[in-house]
Amino acid sequence: MYEFNGWVVLRYHTHDTQQELQEESIKGFINYIQEIDTENVTLLKRRNGLDSFLISGLHNHYVSYVTDIYKWIAINLPGSYGLLHVHNDEDITDEEDNSNHFIVWKLARGRLLRMEDYYLSPYIPTVEDEYDPSRND
Repeated sequence: MYEFNGWVVLRYHTHDTQQELQEESIKGFINYIQEIDTENVTLLKRRNGLDSFLISGLHNHYVSYVTDIYKWIAINLPGSYGLLHVHNDEDITDEEDNSNHFIVWKLARGRLLRMEDYYLSPYIPTVEDEYDPSRND
């Protein structure tokens, strides 16, 4: 299972003062999202002069478009900031096994950094019980 939940405050620059530039940047983002969000897992909101983006979903397997959205934001809206929490129970390589951990992607100042999660990891037993075949519930 590939689970993802994230949020971003969208800003065209770290010193966000020109509404016209913000509007133009958001239009570009909306066009990008409309091209790739076939699952309807995203939501864009505008409140109190801030544009925010929410994403949440579950897929059977890893999909790249989720982190691709955050990479696009880092490049095209470098004043944005937010977090993306991902749990991928198939995230196992020769170097490491992250199948029992959430990964946090931190977006700030045009950089997207992969970080460890300390709040919901390890997934078992923090979020879910270990498999027990003797349970009948």
